Amino acid sequence: MFPITGRCLCGAVTVTVKGEPVRMAQCHCLDCQRNTGTGHSNNSIFREADVEVSGGPTRGFAVTADSGNVLTRHFCETCGSRMFAYNSGRPGMITLPAGVFEDTSWYEPRMVLYQGRRKAWDPELPGVPAFDQMAPVPPPAGSN
Repeated sequence: MFPITGRCLCGAVTVTVKGEPVRMAQCHCLDCQRNTGTGHSNNSIFREADVEVSGGPTRGFAVTADSGNVLTRHFCETCGSRMFAYNSGRPGMITLPAGVFEDTSWYEPRMVLYQGRRKAWDPELPGVPAFDQMAPVPPPAGSN
């Protein structure tokens, strides 16, 4: 299945991912709702070493999450598409929204985050573990 490729709406920024995701999650936090303009975001966390971002430029926007970590989201400077994000609490990791990829058949949310903020009109994912806050992310392979 991997490598997989993706791009922004205008095609100026492209991504290639060589390795499997560390996490796949649907997030209902207010920042993700505002960032997507809908009830949730569908994201995957990958090892940064497995991801190549090319083209551009992108523009970053940083916010402090409820964890105290700084989350910097990057957007295509031309079309405004959400492309990737870095979390100061997860060095060596990069978050990519599922929607940037050409083929998303590999994507399957394994958890739901901030379930308590899910809008009544946004369908639940039966059988998927749900948390009322952010769940811990496993460390990158090979770290102690």
